[in-house]
Amino acid sequence: GKAIEIVQTFADTPRDRTRFEWVVARYKEVLGIDIELNPVEPTTYTGLTKDINTAPQMFFLGWCGDYPDPQNWLSVYWRTGGFAERIGYSNAEMDRLLAEGDKELDPVKRMELYAQAQELLITGADVAFLYNRVNAYMVKPWVKGVLPGAFDCLFAGDTNPFTITIENDQ
Repeated sequence: GKAIEIVQTFADTPRDRTRFEWVVARYKEVLGIDIELNPVEPTTYTGLTKDINTAPQMFFLGWCGDYPDPQNWLSVYWRTGGFAERIGYSNAEMDRLLAEGDKELDPVKRMELYAQAQELLITGADVAFLYNRVNAYMVKPWVKGVLPGAFDCLFAGDTNPFTITIENDQ
């Protein structure tokens, strides 16, 4: 059969150019897939990815939650009319599960609803979830009050300067 042309569009910055050259090389090396790079000016890239009518064939989107709760990812992003509309995603069952999860007060039932929604998403959306950022931190034993949390992406733990102390006996 005829080969499908795959084009990866990205914001043409030095960092992203290096990143996508590496990604495309891995696709070729590991999967034998040829992908053409389409660098575009960053503001143009942002505009293209905000509209389903101009969305490139293949592009990356990221998400950073505002608070560590599934509602801040699933409901904000994947509900019909949310950010995922950029790629044409809409699913009535997803909307139902998210609406129920958003109003459910029982934490166990709520997480069950969000888990069902997540399963629906990963098995039914036309997207590839590539990675979740995870950072590891080491905190010296004399630093007290750093509490590990779900948002340990920039700093270790809940970095509240009013709760962190340094013991002087070291």
